[in-house]
Amino acid sequence: MKGVCCCLLGISLVASCGSKQPRIDKTYEEGVEVVFNHLEPYLLPGVPSALKLEEDFSIDTESEEATAISLFEISDFSVDSEGNIYVAQRPKPADVIIKFDRKGKYLASFGRKGQGPGEFESSPGIEVDGEDHLFASDVSKRELFVFDREGTLIREIRPDRDLLYFECLGAKKYLLGWQTRDPEKGVFRNDFAISSESMDNIKEFQSCEFEDAIAAPRYNAAMGSFAIGASATYIYFGDSNKGYEILVFDLNGNLVRKIRKEFRPVPVSDEYKELVRKLMESRGSHGKMVLAKMYWPSHKTPFRKLFTDTNGRLYVMTNEREGERTYWYDIFTSEGVFFGRTRLDNVKVNYYEGKRYDDRALRVMARGDRLYCLREKDSGYVALTIYKMKWN
Repeated sequence: MKGVCCCLLGISLVASCGSKQPRIDKTYEEGVEVVFNHLEPYLLPGVPSALKLEEDFSIDTESEEATAISLFEISDFSVDSEGNIYVAQRPKPADVIIKFDRKGKYLASFGRKGQGPGEFESSPGIEVDGEDHLFASDVSKRELFVFDREGTLIREIRPDRDLLYFECLGAKKYLLGWQTRDPEKGVFRNDFAISSESMDNIKEFQSCEFEDAIAAPRYNAAMGSFAIGASATYIYFGDSNKGYEILVFDLNGNLVRKIRKEFRPVPVSDEYKELVRKLMESRGSHGKMVLAKMYWPSHKTPFRKLFTDTNGRLYVMTNEREGERTYWYDIFTSEGVFFGRTRLDNVKVNYYEGKRYDDRALRVMARGDRLYCLREKDSGYVALTIYKMKWN
C-alpha cells in the first residue's frame, strides 16, 4: 500500500467470540502469536473505542500555590493505591518529593538535598509499588531509597549497576534497565531484566543497541529509542528503529506475543535537517565531527513511548504530531488488537534560533479512571494535569 509501512503480511484468523466478531489478522512465529494491525482500528463489538479526557485539576509549577510549598518543577511523578500523588523535583534547599492527595491538596514533603541516608544529589525517578512504598532512584549516588507513605526512609538499596530504568512489577518483582558502551562496535547497549526484591537474582530477557554518535562510523540523525512499560500481567518492549513491533513478555520474562502495526511514515523535513546542521556546527569541533557522520533516513521512527492502564490497555505514542506539542497515541487491547486512538500533549519542546527542532516526551500514567499527564505550558512551565477518562 502506497505510503504505508507494514511489519507483516499475516494470516487472517477468525476470532472465536462469535460470528459478528471482526477477523483479526494473526499468525505464529516459532510458537509465538503475532497480531497484525492495520492503519484503521478494528471495530470490536461491545468494546468502547472513543476516549474522552475531561480535565479535573492540575498541579501547576507556575502557580502561587506551588511557590508557597517550594515546588519549582516536576521531573517525575507516581501515584499510590489511594490516588495520592507524589512529584519529584531537582535537589534544592526545598524537599525533593512532595505529596498531594487525589484532589491535588498538598499533604507533605520529604527527601532533602544532601549526601546522607534518604537525601538526594540528583533528580530522582520515582515509583510506587503494590504495598504503597515509594522507590526513589538517585543516579548520582547509585542508590534506591524506599520510603513509606508518610515519607519515612525504610530501606536503602545499592544496585550493582547504574540503572537506566526502574519499574515495580508487583509481588516484590522489579523491571530494571541499564546501559553499557561498546566503543569497538560503536554502540550503546541497553539491557533489561526482572529482579527479585533483594536485586541479587536478575533474569535478563531483552536488549537493544543504538549507534554511538562518537564511536560509530556513521550516525542516524533521526534515530529512535526504546519504549518499555508494564501492566499487571505483561511487560511491553519496543525498539522503534526496527519498525512498528511491540514485544509482549509475561512477568517472568517469557515472550508470549508480538504486536505489529502499519503506520503512516512521518517525513524528516528539510527545515529540521537544516536546524540540526546549524546546531551541530555551533558546538565546535565536536559537533562538526558528529555532523560529518550523520545520515538521514526518509522518515522518523514509528513510535516513541508507551504506557498501560489498569484494564490492561496499551497506549503507544506515535511520531504523528498536530500543532506544537500534541501527538497521536494508538490504543490496543490487552490481546494486542488496535481499536482506538487519542491525542496527548506530553512533551517539552526544544528550540534553536527561535524555531522548533525537537522535543522530549514527558511521563504519562493511567490509574483507574484517571489519566495523569506531564505537560509543558506555553509559558515554558510544566504542569501535571489530571484527567477523568470516559470511554464511549
